[in-house]
Amino acid sequence: MEKYVYGHPFDTEAVVNDVDAMPGQVPIGVSAINDHVFTFDYVMDAEDIVYGLGEQVRGINKRGWEYISWATDEPHHHEDKRSLYSAHNFLIVSGKKTFGLFVDYPGRVRFDIGYTHSDVLHIECEADLKLYYFEGEDVLDISRQFRHAIGKSYVAPKFAFGYGQSRWGYKTQEDFKRVVESFESHRIPLDLLYMDIDYMQDYKDFTLNEKEFEPDFQEFVDWMKEHKVHLVPIIDAGVKMQDGYCVYEEGKKNNYFCKLEDHTTDFIGAVWPGYSMMPDFLNDQARNWFGMKYETLTKYGIDAFWNDMNEPALFYSRYGIDWLNGKLKEFLANEKNEVPYFKLGMEVESLKNSMDDYRRFYHNTNQGWVRHDKVHNLYGCSMTRSASEAFETLRPGKRTLMFSRSSYIGMHRYGGIWTGDNKSWWSHLDLIVHQLPAINMAG
Repeated sequence: MEKYVYGHPFDTEAVVNDVDAMPGQVPIGVSAINDHVFTFDYVMDAEDIVYGLGEQVRGINKRGWEYISWATDEPHHHEDKRSLYSAHNFLIVSGKKTFGLFVDYPGRVRFDIGYTHSDVLHIECEADLKLYYFEGEDVLDISRQFRHAIGKSYVAPKFAFGYGQSRWGYKTQEDFKRVVESFESHRIPLDLLYMDIDYMQDYKDFTLNEKEFEPDFQEFVDWMKEHKVHLVPIIDAGVKMQDGYCVYEEGKKNNYFCKLEDHTTDFIGAVWPGYSMMPDFLNDQARNWFGMKYETLTKYGIDAFWNDMNEPALFYSRYGIDWLNGKLKEFLANEKNEVPYFKLGMEVESLKNSMDDYRRFYHNTNQGWVRHDKVHNLYGCSMTRSASEAFETLRPGKRTLMFSRSSYIGMHRYGGIWTGDNKSWWSHLDLIVHQLPAINMAG
């Protein structure tokens, strides 16, 4: 393994068994920096195969498409997509020359693998990165070297390997009990039952629906245990902006939320609860605070969780809504008093996961203040790290099922991933078979 450093990279902590940086350039292909943009180009043989990139679309061989490493809330896993929920910037070229590359940059990275030019592997990102180069006997040897570099994977508890029933729409205790009883009546084994956002009060993290769950939640958990079923509640990244809500009040008081450019004002986004704060998971104190909040559920005996919406997903922001209001006033001020349908639809759709919003907020890290888009792909990883580290205190000596929708190389040490919303399609069954080897390469 060789390491090459360009610019002033943010330390992602992805690599734990590191090496000193090498002078000069990567000993293969052509790398360059122009206008603070790093590029790498390698001319492939016709028979070369490119493996890796973790959670991405298309087949095991990644040639013939352009992939954008940018954690994205994208439920439509069609073949024309360029980004999904995670960022796994590791690939192996197998052929005339077999080698591996890990682009350790937590912002946007473009991998053009024979898409623009059929024989050219082109990588492009901002010129603040660590580039790791691997050589070995074969693909398996290089994969082993990489896995050694990034550290041992989290191991889930044994029950996680059983069958889990996951479906959005169970809203009451009776809904969940009916599912368990139905499985039992059909003599189908069931080990896990997933709780989506409706178990919360108004979609607020670390709360229970006051009518359906809070009064006797312990009895509900115990009933499930008697039936040998582990409940798996969801935790979302966004914290509802609501006076009197303890998580919001604590985060605001202690400056645990992401800030605007003035490093003082909280950034206001919006997800399922409506206007929401984004916990600053790249801040050590905020990460520890949020992780310890899982105690509101572990105290009942909950031993499994899934983290969601942590790309982070943004339905819109307060600033986007203000901008949209201005556009609507422009539309309504025209002489015919008509709103152009296609234009309006595009403007509304542009509010979701807006790059303008991702450039608006900042993280207060031990490496200084950093704008979110520069470290975007670390957000979900850091959220899951917050939970994993807290479980060492909350559930010492016990394994906890923990997995995340979004991740980056290195998150495998803290939890697993789930590959997001999908459909009951043959193409999606095919896709997951192609994704699994690449995800495994990433830990």
